[in-house]
Formats: sequence, structure tokens, C-alpha cells
Amino acid sequence: MYWLVRTGAADGWDVREVRVLGGAASVASYLGVPPAHRTTRPGTHWRIPIGPGRYLTDAALLRGALVLAAIAELGSGEVARR
Repeated sequence: MYWLVRTGAADGWDVREVRVLGGAASVASYLGVPPAHRTTRPGTHWRIPIGPGRYLTDAALLRGALVLAAIAELGSGEVARR
């Protein structure tokens, strides 16, 4: 799964099993983005389609949810350092 966040909003994240693409220290990353009408499988599709006011995910809320998911799946040891 991929989420689109404001540029730089995920810099410095260190959550187990989460990879930030396009971060400050990374090399170029490319992500194929499907058309807005593509909302079903097979292939890349939108779970929640983009639209007015629905372009970017709130990075702070996303990080919190990812940390909770990592704790639920992996346990609480060293899930996130920041």
C-alpha cells in the first residue's frame, strides 16, 4: 500500500516494515499512479480515490496508525524510534 503525503513530511521516520519513498536521503523513486476512476482490482487502484480535498494523507495521523499496526503485528520492541 502507498500513501501520498506532503513532500518532506515523512523524513526521518523509522517505523519497522515501513519504507519512505522519495525521502531526503533516498535516490529517485517512481510510483505508477492509476487514473482516478480505477478503484478496483486487478492491478494498481485507488482504495480511496483522489478528488477535491483528497490528495494527500495527514502524515502525523498516518505515522501514528502505522506505529500501532506495527505494534499489533510485530510487538512493541523497537517499532519506532521517533
